[in-house]
Amino acid sequence: MTTTIVIGYGNTLRRDDGAGVAAAERLARDFPGANVRTAQELHPELAEQLASCALAVFLDASVRTTNVCVTRVFPASSTHGAEGHALSPAGLLALCSALYGHAPEEAILVEIPAFECGFGETMSAETARMVDRAVHIISELLQGVTTPEIILYLVPSPSGN
Repeated sequence: MTTTIVIGYGNTLRRDDGAGVAAAERLARDFPGANVRTAQELHPELAEQLASCALAVFLDASVRTTNVCVTRVFPASSTHGAEGHALSPAGLLALCSALYGHAPEEAILVEIPAFECGFGETMSAETARMVDRAVHIISELLQGVTTPEIILYLVPSPSGN
């Protein structure tokens, strides 16, 4: 069983919205043996790859925060809406569980602040700095320096918990 999967997603043609993809690409470069995937959006086909993992890390841009936020993700209560594309992490975990009988034991969402989401391929300087922070956090996780529980404790969640 693969231990960890990292999935970075977003639209790289909408400036900061590509932050999750940028972070995942850096992690793939820094950890060539890691199971890192990128996508424009979360789609049902990713459920098969999640099924063999103990930990799932989702990387995405967010306009609702001004700092890197890490939150625990649980499978949604149903797979309603999972027949289309553009799933949420919770929806993808629910689909994985429904199709394969289980989902990763632990899943976290790393939200990277997005400030400029107009058309373009260049991230804002502030989001680029936040990508650096997210990559550092997940690098420590991939190296075994820290655990998901420690990350959840150290990085403020959007609700301030």
